[in-house]
Amino acid sequence: MNRVAKVGIGALVVTGVTAAVVLTTTDSPISLPQPPPSQAQVAALVDGDTFDVRFDDQITRVRLGDVDTPTPSSPGQPTACLAAQASAQLSSMIPAGTALTLTYDKDRFGRTVAQAVTTDGRLVNAEMVRSGLAQEIGDDSGNPTPPAIEAAARDALANKRGMHSADIACTVPGQVKAVLDQVAGIPTAPAPGADVATLAAEANSATDARMAADELDSDFAQNRQELTWLVLDPSERSRLRAQVESARDRAATAETSLRNATNLTVNQDATQASTQREAARIAKALADIRKAEAERAAEAARREAAARKAAADAAAAAQEQADQQRRDKAARDQADQTDQAAKTAKDKASKDKQQQDGSSSGSSGQDGTGSKSDSGSRNDSGSSGSDGGSGKKRSQD
Repeated sequence: MNRVAKVGIGALVVTGVTAAVVLTTTDSPISLPQPPPSQAQVAALVDGDTFDVRFDDQITRVRLGDVDTPTPSSPGQPTACLAAQASAQLSSMIPAGTALTLTYDKDRFGRTVAQAVTTDGRLVNAEMVRSGLAQEIGDDSGNPTPPAIEAAARDALANKRGMHSADIACTVPGQVKAVLDQVAGIPTAPAPGADVATLAAEANSATDARMAADELDSDFAQNRQELTWLVLDPSERSRLRAQVESARDRAATAETSLRNATNLTVNQDATQASTQREAARIAKALADIRKAEAERAAEAARREAAARKAAADAAAAAQEQADQQRRDKAARDQADQTDQAAKTAKDKASKDKQQQDGSSSGSSGQDGTGSKSDSGSRNDSGSSGSDGGSGKKRSQD
């Protein structure tokens, strides 16, 4: 296996252990060249997904395999949803001094990961997922996830625990519930005889609810990568998004109805006004309403622009990565062609040189024979001497 292992929350507490829980905050794990034997004792809890084990006074840092939990935030960063709860529950589940049976592996980053079993036979990895504070994860090698972890994930979803709970505000179901509650508080139609201030306040509430639903629906569309989003399976995700879209439509319908009722009431009041003071009061009410509408419209436009920019940035980054890959391939292809051309030229030059050397050797033999045959007739013809000289010159060439 080659899994990235993190830990979630379970409900198991090993009894008979009196050692205190020690939480460490260091980012630099202590590790041995090889993991300790399968039987080891918990030395300290690091966070919600990591702990140290002790064997023969040596410490090894271990991450639980096949699961992932919310990561504690860095200084200056907001706290991750349920990260503190994950750390606390892991501490109660395997406090310092707990004896574990560990089946070791390495994840793709070379870290030591393990399936951890307590003395009463519970798989810690699965219990953490069952609580809903850990996500079941796979790996790139295609190795199957242990069935106990898969069953625990189904149990957490079915019972709406942890990150699946709508009663926890920071979870996705919790955010959806907040939007639904906000929309439910909006009147579906204006109350008979309501004054302008009441109608305007109700219309503003409808606008706020619609904007909240729009923003949450944008989060669904952007495919957020926080663990609270990744833990959702496709059916749960689709169901929650459908609820948000339905709530947005209801809020938009109520907003239109209440705005129209507000404007109608304002116009009626203006028509019935008999004094300048009453007319000034109505005009101010209209101005306040329009100002509030303009401010909300501007805020909606800003958020919509931010969402579009985020999507455009993501698309641009993906395109740049693809373009870089193409450029890298073109460069490699060009380098290969250049190397091949150089090799071909070198082979041709070597072949030409061999041919030239062979030709020069043949010419030298022929000129020597001509000189010998002509030596007896040098006195008979002056041209014989000239030929011999030519033969010698060719031989030298």
